[in-house]
Amino acid sequence: MSPSSSSSRKEIRDLCVKSLDEKMVGTTEKNIENGNGFYQYFFTNYPDLRVYFKGAEKYTGEDVKKSERFDKQGQRILLACHLLANVFDNEEVFKAYVRETINRHRIYKMDPALWMAFFTVFTGYLNSSGSLTDEQRAAWMALGKEFNEESQLHLKNSNLPYVH
Repeated sequence: MSPSSSSSRKEIRDLCVKSLDEKMVGTTEKNIENGNGFYQYFFTNYPDLRVYFKGAEKYTGEDVKKSERFDKQGQRILLACHLLANVFDNEEVFKAYVRETINRHRIYKMDPALWMAFFTVFTGYLNSSGSLTDEQRAAWMALGKEFNEESQLHLKNSNLPYVH
């Protein structure tokens, strides 16, 4: 069954969580590479978005690979994705975490369209490393759609730029 409007939050949650089995956070070399690998993929495939990483605007994927900064940042992004997936079936906690994420990123003055775009990047990374089925991709995009809806509402309610 692929995620659709009739899929339950638990089904979407379970598919997203399962897709992260091989992308665990932690302190082992493999786990650190999991997170750093996301940024290697990101910097290689989306160079126009490097502007949001002060001091790393000209980094290549190879520069990221050797960067302790992106080892740490990689753990943060993976942890955030694990949390989003794991709390998706608790709608109010999910929405609160989305709002908190937006609040933490306000200082970067990000284009509000990037909140949905992130899920295209993230699923691309999972797919590039063989960690994603079509069903899981659809689940992540369903999660991303709800993430984006709450993001835009929170931005609007905070009198910040948002996607209409």
